[in-house]
Amino acid sequence: MTLSPRDPKLWPHAGLFAALVLLLGLAHGWVNPWLRYDRAALLDGQLWRLFTGHLVHLNHWHTLMNLAGLGLILWFFRDLLDRRRFWLWFLVCAPLSSLALLLLDPRLDWYVGLSGLLQGLLVLCLLLGWRGHPGLHSLVLAVVVGRLIWEQTPGYDLDYLRAWIHGRVYVNAHLYGAISGALLAAALALRARFAGSAIQPPA
Repeated sequence: MTLSPRDPKLWPHAGLFAALVLLLGLAHGWVNPWLRYDRAALLDGQLWRLFTGHLVHLNHWHTLMNLAGLGLILWFFRDLLDRRRFWLWFLVCAPLSSLALLLLDPRLDWYVGLSGLLQGLLVLCLLLGWRGHPGLHSLVLAVVVGRLIWEQTPGYDLDYLRAWIHGRVYVNAHLYGAISGALLAAALALRARFAGSAIQPPA
């Protein structure tokens, strides 16, 4: 991993995104009813919630924890991420994760938080950078997959976070976010492969 970022302009773009999340987190009491993932509202046509539901949080601690996670991922994978990949992550993984919640979790009335998409960003980066660090990335991927499986078991519980975030962790969002990140990585790999074969001279 290089010390230089792939795209120096990633930082202002990510900074604007983080500032928006922070602002919405501080104003959660006012904005959440209008922006959270809300099943009934989505079925009524309020499609912006497919995106905004991942930008709002339960309280400021919930917001800061997820922003810290975002910062760590951006820092460790700064050699892989650029503006385009950063915004693709959000614009693709947010609606995919929300649609998964809508289709697969009909009993979920509402949801907020960036943590599911962070799982997607982490998986995306691990897959994009796998060729450069196959051993390390395979190990981290195994840990991520293992945790996702553990979260789906009946004995898994994160009640200790309730006092901090004033709510429970919805683990299915982590699963759907990780899958959306993997799908985006696969799409980018296919696009790169087709683009590479298109410029090859005929035999």
